[in-house]
Amino acid sequence: MSSAFSRLIAVVASFFIFSAAWFCLWSISLHLVERPELAVLLFPFGLRLGLMLQCPRAYWPVLLGAEWLMLVWLAQEVALAHLPLLMTGSLLTLLPVALISRYRHQRDWRTLLRQGAALMAAALLQSLPWIGEKEMLNALLLTLTGGLTLAPTCLVIWHYLTSTVWQPLGPALVSQPVNWRARHLIWYLLLFVVSLWLQLGLPAELSRFTPFCLALPIIALAWHYGWQGALIATLMNAIALIASQTWHDHPVDLLLSLLAQSLTGLLLGAGIQRLRELNQSLQTELARNRRLAERLLETEESVRQEVARELHDDIGQTITAIRTQAGIVQRLAAENADVKQGGAHIEQLSLGVYDSVRRLLGRLRPRQLDDLTLEQAVRSLMREMELESRGIVSHLDWRINEFTLSEGQRVTLFRVCQEGLNNIVKHASASAVTIQGWQQDDSLKLIIEDDGCGLPPGSGQQGFGLAGMRERVKALGGTLNLSCTHGTRVSVSLPLRSYHV
Repeated sequence: MSSAFSRLIAVVASFFIFSAAWFCLWSISLHLVERPELAVLLFPFGLRLGLMLQCPRAYWPVLLGAEWLMLVWLAQEVALAHLPLLMTGSLLTLLPVALISRYRHQRDWRTLLRQGAALMAAALLQSLPWIGEKEMLNALLLTLTGGLTLAPTCLVIWHYLTSTVWQPLGPALVSQPVNWRARHLIWYLLLFVVSLWLQLGLPAELSRFTPFCLALPIIALAWHYGWQGALIATLMNAIALIASQTWHDHPVDLLLSLLAQSLTGLLLGAGIQRLRELNQSLQTELARNRRLAERLLETEESVRQEVARELHDDIGQTITAIRTQAGIVQRLAAENADVKQGGAHIEQLSLGVYDSVRRLLGRLRPRQLDDLTLEQAVRSLMREMELESRGIVSHLDWRINEFTLSEGQRVTLFRVCQEGLNNIVKHASASAVTIQGWQQDDSLKLIIEDDGCGLPPGSGQQGFGLAGMRERVKALGGTLNLSCTHGTRVSVSLPLRSYHV
């Protein structure tokens, strides 16, 4: 019983609110066109159509019934002509509204264009009964202007009401300060004043450019607030045009100006919305690609680790067996110098193979990453490079919290350090090297800098394995830059959480 009573209250309230708004807009329209029946086709038509495009179908009979009652009342009070034509047109407009009602809850650029197409179709159907009348073109112009002026405003208001999370009014909510969003209000008021000034303040010789100036607020608000801003600017322009009082001698010019700027706002809003959706889709795909790239890097490192472990165990055991057999041969053939020398040679070769395999396994999967923190692994790498014995003074400044890193980022930073130090040792002829790592906002920074001779001429920025490092960094959404002024400087920047959408 309570739900039925609430529904009844909502229906009655909708009826009276719509009737009052309809009559107010009819009065404004009558001031513009000075004919009661044509005034119905301007803003009252736009209000009814805009609400029908947004509200559920259960409220359509309420809106249509309220409009018909207002028409019957006006026919008695002001001798409203063409009452059957007006009622027939109202019924015909239900067809395009019903066709696109299933797309009502979508919020993309196609929705704007669909509703724009429905507005034009409804305007044509509303004026269709006027065929054969001399006011046919006026009726079409009025319905198009009224629909494209008010229906987008209904869309903006309905979008705000349905997308905002409303909370019940209580003591906790009452005590909270009201957020007036002063910056937005100042923007709206400023552009409204500009629109009004353009209509009233321009010299007579520049008045022909006034319609073109209407696009400025639309573009400005569309740039900042998307399709909602474009449609709000359209409404502000309409108010400024009507308030300027410069159209009395040329009401058709006013209607054409309203129609043109409404179409501009609708199309520009759809374009802005489409651009934002494409940008959002692109950002989502980029984040997905980075997440996939990081997973591929982690999988690659996992395979490297597994292969390195298997090779270490198998080849290590084989080389140990070879050395053992070579030692046995040397002991059994102690009196045969040639055999003993051959056994010793085999043992030396096996040791060389073991050292080579050990170095290759270190390149395949550095063991430091499995046993040490990243900072300790970099320090161990610097010791293994024997920088001090080569006359290179090294300094490490590491301020990266390793717990914030993914495995792919951790391995990539170490690989870059490994490749950079390897290049310095082999090619730079440097006397000092500095490695710095730190976090800055939501990014990781790594700099490897030396005072050597830089890259050899003609090597470009892809030499010495840095091309592979650049691809690794790029796959994680970062950048790697190389400069050779007063030594070599490798700069890496990685997003801290590149794989999150």
